[in-house]
Amino acid sequence: MGLFDRFKKKEKEFTVVSPATGVMIPAKEIKDPVFAEEMMGQTIGIVPSQSTVVCPVEGTVEVAFPTGHAFGIKTKEGYEVLVHVGIDTVSMNGDGFTSFLQAGQSVKVGDKAVEIDLGKIAKAGFDPTVMLIVTTTPDGKPISYIDFTSVEKGQKINK
Repeated sequence: MGLFDRFKKKEKEFTVVSPATGVMIPAKEIKDPVFAEEMMGQTIGIVPSQSTVVCPVEGTVEVAFPTGHAFGIKTKEGYEVLVHVGIDTVSMNGDGFTSFLQAGQSVKVGDKAVEIDLGKIAKAGFDPTVMLIVTTTPDGKPISYIDFTSVEKGQKINK
């Protein structure tokens, strides 16, 4: 520790939290080739066991689909993150989804983003897996995540 270390401005740590409570799975286990093959960017999935989806990063909502099935956030560091709730759930036209986000809105880690009706999604025959896709990183390096395990919404999942 140097003499002036305590005066150095500390950079705020970049945090990614789980957008849902459930089991975190690798992309290859997601039952949709676009997400499984990470065509949109580095992807993980959470098989949800509860209905609340939260913001995984702090930033500005760049896009909030009116159907509530997906939203994108850009951080001040330059990360761009997309959260997509369920596979092919866009065809539900918002039925079973209540969004709490609007484009241009500032959000903090863990803010409530979407409330989903897991029963309606299942009844409609869709997979409810919540995908977290990092579409852009400022340095081009992938995010390093914790081991795949059970996670709680709002739990830090990056290393």
